[in-house]
Amino acid sequence: MKRIVCLLLLCFFFLALPMTLPSFAAEDLAAEATAEFERGQQLFHAGNQQHALATLRTFVQRYPQNPHAAQAYTLIGRIFTEQKRYSDALLYLERIPLQLRGPEASLLRGYCLIQTGDYASGQAQLQPLLEISFTSGDTALLLLALANAEIHLQQPLNGLVFLQKALPLVENQASILEQVHSLLQTRLSVVELEEAAFMWQGTAIGQDARLQLARRFMGQQPERAKQLLQQVLGSTVTFPYWQEAEMLLQRTSIDSWVNRDSIGVLLPLSGRYASYGELVKKGLELAVEEHNQTRLPVRLIFRDTAVEGNSTDQLVSSLTDDDKVMAIIGPLLGAGAEQAASRAQLEMVPLLTLSQRAGLPQLGEYVFRDSLTPEQQISSLVRYAIDTQHISYSVLYPENRLGEEMTRLFVDEVRRLGGEIVDTVSYPEDGTDFQKQIQTLLWEDHVVKIPPKPVGPKSDKESEELPELEYPLAPFHALFIPDYAERIGMLAPQLMFYGIKDVTLLGINGWNSPELVERAGRFLGDAVFIDGFFSDSRRPEVQRFVELFQQTYQEEPTILSAQAFDVANMLLRGMDDPQIENRDDLRQELSGLHGFRGVTGTLGFDALGEAIKQPFLLGVQGRKIVEVR
Repeated sequence: MKRIVCLLLLCFFFLALPMTLPSFAAEDLAAEATAEFERGQQLFHAGNQQHALATLRTFVQRYPQNPHAAQAYTLIGRIFTEQKRYSDALLYLERIPLQLRGPEASLLRGYCLIQTGDYASGQAQLQPLLEISFTSGDTALLLLALANAEIHLQQPLNGLVFLQKALPLVENQASILEQVHSLLQTRLSVVELEEAAFMWQGTAIGQDARLQLARRFMGQQPERAKQLLQQVLGSTVTFPYWQEAEMLLQRTSIDSWVNRDSIGVLLPLSGRYASYGELVKKGLELAVEEHNQTRLPVRLIFRDTAVEGNSTDQLVSSLTDDDKVMAIIGPLLGAGAEQAASRAQLEMVPLLTLSQRAGLPQLGEYVFRDSLTPEQQISSLVRYAIDTQHISYSVLYPENRLGEEMTRLFVDEVRRLGGEIVDTVSYPEDGTDFQKQIQTLLWEDHVVKIPPKPVGPKSDKESEELPELEYPLAPFHALFIPDYAERIGMLAPQLMFYGIKDVTLLGINGWNSPELVERAGRFLGDAVFIDGFFSDSRRPEVQRFVELFQQTYQEEPTILSAQAFDVANMLLRGMDDPQIENRDDLRQELSGLHGFRGVTGTLGFDALGEAIKQPFLLGVQGRKIVEVR
């Protein structure tokens, strides 16, 4: 009997065991998940973002259905947002089910949408959040994001409303006021400026709006401009641009404060860069000489930027105040270009620079640039490649600043236009053997056996033929190589020999050299590269310029001479207009320039003052560089 009872109890125990064990296991699993989430939270609040990110990403992978998952996704989104990895942030934020998406996640998602250029969707996400109470930091984030969206959606006055609300919430108020200053200068009409001056009277923004109104009225209504400036300077409101107001007020008291027949020029006319300055000088003088034959004469006033003790900002002031020039061309070199541009903006004199120094046109509405920038090269090259059905790309680049910058721009532009980046591979700046890099691009690890050299003399035809080797197809349609002709001359034969065949090679303006054809012309039948000037172009304006330059100087023009010719002609065109009475009129003329066809592909200027370019796409045909289109 006892034996039967024991057996029954034992059976009952085993039957009950499966019912109790899962309960204990589930509780342990939930506790473990909560502990991992809290560990990620603590790491984030301690400032250890990378460890927090690793912990939280592991948490959402292991426990995607956990009640803390939405919080974890939100925190991951915040970390990526703070790291400015907006696309990665969106990837995690959008995994949160809509019904579980809290205000913080919605704020971060809207902010990231705007940062990635989806202004309308970001605005729609953020607008309902204006009624929600956030921390001051998140409120500032919300307001600045909405300001950004409004500005890009062509509602600058609404953008100003949000910037004004964000101003007391941020520590660096100067950066907000600088953004406001740029907005008032370039994006608002006179009617909108008047509205801004009224809406924010008694504030720094209102003061700035009055300053910009005064600038607009300088040419046609000087008395109105003077009245506005006196109001600005008579106010007790702290105002970061009062020096500009003072200088503008001085101008209103001078009857004739500008010489309409004078253009200032800042160039290195001595020292190590004098040869470059001389090339620019030839292009400028050619344009002025041709102009003066049939129209009211204009003169160039040169200043040497290479003279010791002559800072470019002082030279700008001298040309502006002493020589009273209508505009200034230069500088050529980056070292003094930023100083000159900042002073030109302060002095309110149009400056057309040829320097490639980053950020110059962004310094203000009076600063323009006519030079083929890296961004313009990449934009035109990638657009051509995409339009000609090249879908996937790899990059082979030198380990230097040029190679790294061009690669970054190329990868970003390809992805923006929907192309695929397969691989990026670098090589030493002074490298000569590229076998390892080429095999990496081909995703191959084999060694190519070089065929033995045949005994006996070869015919010319035989010497041109390459050995027939078996290779897999390259895993990309085009290969971008941002280097100069000398290195391409070494690279191109090796690319073909080690198996990079039937792909288009894409290059920068450094390829455009006779040396390219001499060294590797027969290997570049499918290559396309870009430049800002091509003297053998079929464009009629280029042919006429080249003929005129050769007749005058008995030499071939360079890109520097061609750019100078364009810059001078853009200014001369404006100065010939009798309705252009002052510098601000000329600035507005340049800002709205259209119908211009420059010999370097310049068509006009964008809203920032950067030249709108139609660069030259070039290739190799036989033993000659030719225009592709």
